[in-house]
Amino acid sequence: MTLRTATLGLAIAALGTTAFAFDLGGLKTRVLYGLEGPSQARDISNKVLGNTVLGAEGIESLAGRNLRTRFWTINDQGIVPIHDHANRPAVFTVLSGEIFEYTSTAEERVLHEAGGLALEEGELAHWWLNEGDETVHLIAFDVFAPNNADTAVASVPAGTDFELRGNQGVSDELLGVVNLSNHFSDGTGDGWVLSTYRATIAPGGTFASFVEAGEPLQSFVWEGEVIEHGVDNRTTLATHEGSTVAGGAKVWWENTGDVPAVMYFGVVEPEAEVAGVPRTAPLAHGSHGE
Repeated sequence: MTLRTATLGLAIAALGTTAFAFDLGGLKTRVLYGLEGPSQARDISNKVLGNTVLGAEGIESLAGRNLRTRFWTINDQGIVPIHDHANRPAVFTVLSGEIFEYTSTAEERVLHEAGGLALEEGELAHWWLNEGDETVHLIAFDVFAPNNADTAVASVPAGTDFELRGNQGVSDELLGVVNLSNHFSDGTGDGWVLSTYRATIAPGGTFASFVEAGEPLQSFVWEGEVIEHGVDNRTTLATHEGSTVAGGAKVWWENTGDVPAVMYFGVVEPEAEVAGVPRTAPLAHGSHGE
């Protein structure tokens, strides 16, 4: 059940004695979209790995907003407090562990397992609980409006004249998409989507950036290590590190290690780029729309 009409204490009792490993009664709560949940975080942390100004990429309908990547750690009994996504569409993947979501859009709490994807879009409120004894890691990409955002729109960056290494020993897939045109009702993001991809690069393999100028990309290395090759730089990205490809730049990644490297990518790109492309990640609720 959700917490729409019950206090936290009553909800715990209704869910049964094994639903929670600790008492939530002492936590402050608030109500969003009819859902009551904890208003304070508990035993969680996040690290910002990328923050790109979308107006500087020439995306007029997203001026004043940024693309951001955050790596989340949610410890045993950790809580992500209740929040909504009315002004911040997001997409995240569970990298390890499993976590429960309490959402205003479902009557029962939802279990998210490793490998699962969540599309945080539309009118919803939710909060999260790591009820197990295993640390949960998430990689999340969102489009948000920072305070004092720069609303100036630059021209679309020119693509960098740089020869990319061809793809070799790599498998890649489109995990999921949030349609920004559908999320907002005021023209914000018209014609654009927030997409997330995963690539597994075999030892000795290479993978080239797959976006055009004006389509910012942020990367994250979940497992292994890669070298990112740019026009005039070579950067080693170790496990749990990331990078940003923006301003018309092009890069390619090389796995020089002995084990496969697993990378995740968040991209703001034209809706036409993903039309008809299969989405592969399992969703705990909802469905992949076209």
